[in-house]
Order: sequence, then structure tokens, then C-alpha cells
Amino acid sequence: MKNRIASTKESVQHKINTSLRMYINRMHVDYPPHWHTDIEIIWPKEAPYKVICGNHTYNVEIDDILMICPAVIHEIFSLSPGSRVYIQADFSGITALKEIEKAFRLMSPALHIKKSSCPPDMYNKICAWLNMIMEIYFGSSPAIHLNEKHIDDSLMSFTELDPYGELEIYSLLMQFIAFCGKNINVLQGSESAAVSASFKNSISLGNVCTYLSEHFTEEISLEDIAAYAGFSKYHFERIFTEYTGLTFYQYLQQMRINYAQSLLSNPELSITDISYQAGFASSTAFTRAFRKSTGYPPSKFRMLNEDRHPLNRNPHFADLKCEVN
Repeated sequence: MKNRIASTKESVQHKINTSLRMYINRMHVDYPPHWHTDIEIIWPKEAPYKVICGNHTYNVEIDDILMICPAVIHEIFSLSPGSRVYIQADFSGITALKEIEKAFRLMSPALHIKKSSCPPDMYNKICAWLNMIMEIYFGSSPAIHLNEKHIDDSLMSFTELDPYGELEIYSLLMQFIAFCGKNINVLQGSESAAVSASFKNSISLGNVCTYLSEHFTEEISLEDIAAYAGFSKYHFERIFTEYTGLTFYQYLQQMRINYAQSLLSNPELSITDISYQAGFASSTAFTRAFRKSTGYPPSKFRMLNEDRHPLNRNPHFADLKCEVN
């Protein structure tokens, strides 16, 4: 029988002395809207999930991989019983690296890697990183197979990693993110390769996105960015929309909202402060755009932060070692 957690809060209990958590979720249960500063990687091994991030719905099939970006509100629906691998890692201290921040903005709200459409060599490389992370995290404890139904669900809840184990795992996660960022068009199933090829004689669309990631809080017009790219605004808007799936102004506004989501984890900043820091002309315009993008006003979004309002620990969220073939 499927249950639903009644609260909008979830507890992220990292492995002791680390900013990491990994576990096998066997619960047939839905999880209400919540967010956190961790990245969250979901890897269904026995049953699919449906995940809603803002206005996006992801049907995550068995062996697909979904990476939810930091500070993205998400809701999870269990479609049938079965095991799913979870990896959570706090990247709040690493986003000072511009390329990490850029990668999250390009992937936001989540990156869905579909086994059915991902090139096999790329998929196998990504799975190899995840399996190495599992091996380091769970260490030398006895392996637990995913199809085992009766287990000690408190195993490894409070153990420590071996020396430098956390550093090794973050290194692998950063390789994973860098690889996904460099291959974002392939992993997202983009058909923009032919369009972007004609753009290389001037400046790549990727460089335009990088420029926007560094200047999105400033006043930037379509005419400004088209001139930067060396095109008329009409031609630029067409190829930019084909490349990103959004108009220029939609893309710019989404970057500002993504940034505002991360700022909302700081209780010392008011909604008005955040609206101006994120590049909005007023708090009213910010609230309207934020609600349209996430479904929640900023104040309600802030209250869904699981770090401020943690759920009681779910005994089925045990940190367990598993063998994944």
C-alpha cells in the first residue's frame, strides 16, 4: 500500500563529519514539495518515479538518472514498490566556482539522463562514477542486494568515511557534473547542433550563456546580447530559442529565479533584498515571476526548506550498501 508523507519537510542526515548522504529508498511513498541546498541524484533500480520540479515533470524510468539541482523545489511520486538509489551532497560551499554555478544553471531545474536515449558509452561512464561513489561511501560493510526485502534499516546510519573519502566522492561528483555540462545537448536530447554550427564563426551560444551567467543580475536587453553575439536581434532570438528551448527573456528571468532560490536559504535576507540582488526591478515583479515559475510565492518557498523544518527520520531511509549491476 502506498502512503504519502503529510508534512512538507524532509530530513537530510549526512554521514557523520561529511556533507554527503547516500541511501536505498524502498518506501512506496510520495513526498510533498520541498527543497534543500544539496544536489540530489535519484537512480531507480527496481521501480520508476515521477518527479515534479517547478513546472517540469520527469518520468524517471528504471535505470534512468535524475540530478536535481540545488535549491529547486521538487515533489516525488512513487508509482510502484521498489528500490531507488539516492545520493545527496551539499554544494553550497562549492558554487563559488563559476563553472559549477554555470552547470547548475544550464541543467536547472534537473537533468534527466534517459538510459533509452543516452549514448551507451556516455551512460556507462556516468554509471561507473556513481558506482565508484557507492563503493567509497559504503566502504567494506557487507553488501546488501537491492532485491533483498528484509534488512537492518539502521545499518551504517552513523558511520564515518575513510580518510579523504569525502574528498574522493566530491571529486567524482565534480567529474560527473563537468561531463554532463560539456555534453548537455546530447544528454538533454537537443537537436540544436546544426543551428549552433553556423554560429561558431562568430561566438558560440555556449559563450553567450556563460556571459549571461556572469551578468544576469544586470540590466541586459535582447539588443545588447544580440550585439554582443554579432547578430541582428531577430536572428539571434531565433537561434537562441532553438538552442535553449526558451526565449532570451525567459532564459534571463529563469536564471534570476534560480539565483533567488539559493538566496532564500539565507534567513537574514528579506524578500525585497533578494529581489534586487537577483536583478528584478521590484519585489512585486519578483514575487509574480517567482510564483509563476515555482508555483509558490517566495515566502512560502522559504518555509519549504527542509533544513529549517526537518521531518522526523524515516526508518526506511537507511544508509545501506548495495550491489548494482
